[in-house]
Amino acid sequence: MSAFQAAVVRQRRTVLAIALAISVGYPLVLWFAGSDHKIVDVLVIGLLVGSLILLALLGYALPDERPAVFVVRPEVSSFSTPSSSVAVWGAVALALAASAQISSVVRPIWTHNLRPLDAVLPVLVSALAGRQMVLAWCGFLVHLRPEGLWWRTLAGSVRVPWEALAPGYPQRPALYADTLTLTYARPDLVRRRGLVLRPRRLPIKTVDAWFISDAIWYYLAHPEHRAAIGTEAEYRRLLDVLRDRPADPAPHG
Repeated sequence: MSAFQAAVVRQRRTVLAIALAISVGYPLVLWFAGSDHKIVDVLVIGLLVGSLILLALLGYALPDERPAVFVVRPEVSSFSTPSSSVAVWGAVALALAASAQISSVVRPIWTHNLRPLDAVLPVLVSALAGRQMVLAWCGFLVHLRPEGLWWRTLAGSVRVPWEALAPGYPQRPALYADTLTLTYARPDLVRRRGLVLRPRRLPIKTVDAWFISDAIWYYLAHPEHRAAIGTEAEYRRLLDVLRDRPADPAPHG
């Protein structure tokens, strides 16, 4: 990941807060501008230029995604998947798109010509933008810890002790898979909080799919190393172990 994209990830909440303020402020200014066409023209041009810049940044961010790395977090004894700059820029782009859609109904509201059908698309885009904003804001990362796996969803969280997972798994998924299917030997040990519809599906959108599947497989096969998870020394050792992983897409059978 480039230094710029890494900075975006670190300051993602500031970036998202600014985008949210702009996306809310844009239709509000249009509302109060009324029939002042000069202000409206300036705002439309500004939103168009901003959208083009965002598309360029999103395209620049895409090649840096799915790295074969964990973030070492010794304060919570965790190897965590990295946050995604694509998720941040995607949330910003959707927020501006929702703002543009809401702005499109300002004039019909002013002239009392708004039809119910006209509000459908703004509502849908706003809901999608809100969902993506929450995902980018919270990160929803996956954490490997000495006691097992932990991750959050939009409506809950899942804790999977190592003892709950079947030895010899998981199999490597497709290289660009968004989820990793877990195989449970003791599903009764899995703990869910809130609404979790797919507790067997580990979200892996921000990390190399084979890297995380190999790491989970390794700690299942070598429980003696779990206690050191979250330390820099163990992370370097894990990288050395996984560096020579075979190219076979299903090496763990």
